[in-house]
Amino acid sequence: MKQNVPSLGTYVYNELLKKISSPAAFPAGARLPSEERLAQEFKVSRPIVREALSQLREDGIIQSRRGAGSFIVRKPQPLLPDSETVDNWNDLLQGYEYRSVLESNIAYLAALRATTEDKESIRRAYLRVINEYHSNTDGTVPGTDSDMDRDTAFHMAVARATHNHYYVEALQALLDQMKATMLMIVKIFSGNPARHIQILTDEHSWIVNAILYGNPEQAKAAMMLHIQNARDSILPTELTNKMQGLPLESRLTRR
Repeated sequence: MKQNVPSLGTYVYNELLKKISSPAAFPAGARLPSEERLAQEFKVSRPIVREALSQLREDGIIQSRRGAGSFIVRKPQPLLPDSETVDNWNDLLQGYEYRSVLESNIAYLAALRATTEDKESIRRAYLRVINEYHSNTDGTVPGTDSDMDRDTAFHMAVARATHNHYYVEALQALLDQMKATMLMIVKIFSGNPARHIQILTDEHSWIVNAILYGNPEQAKAAMMLHIQNARDSILPTELTNKMQGLPLESRLTRR
């Protein structure tokens, strides 16, 4: 299993997945363009394209045939409408409610099924979240990962450890919303980044350790707590307001 997809590989992977998911782009069974054509389209090297295709194969989206190319064998179906922003608080709460159920079960199964390679992939993704914190925070630097990219990559690494493509696709469908809410949290903690990195370190490490030691119940509880705390850090309540040292008015406008 692939250990880590570099930033450009992630970009090509995401763009290809969007095209494959689109009803008008590629029908099921269609042949993808050649590596050379994809490299030209995305203005990247062929090894980057190969890494993206490798991840699509791993997720069961495409199948490669020697001498014939890569073919779409399954089209992922988005569970939620594509969205780069959270439109309202009710939508945000519903998203977290769904994620808490989905990802806690993902963590449970990951603790049961993770291979040695899966565990190493999860560990590396966790270290990237912690060690590269506040690098390209807003995601505006092309060709590099943002804090949100690294955080979602960690969650995706856990999902892949379930070895169930439905869980992988379900989480993939939420990535835009996840990144939008993660960016909100980064902004909320901008006045106290040390506190944010402490929370990220602690909560992610609880999940990682539970999976590494094969404790599914602990992994499930740790993931549930992590998502609920993320939700609570965004809500414009007096309690979370006081925790972050921000006036209520600024919490409502910093969206």
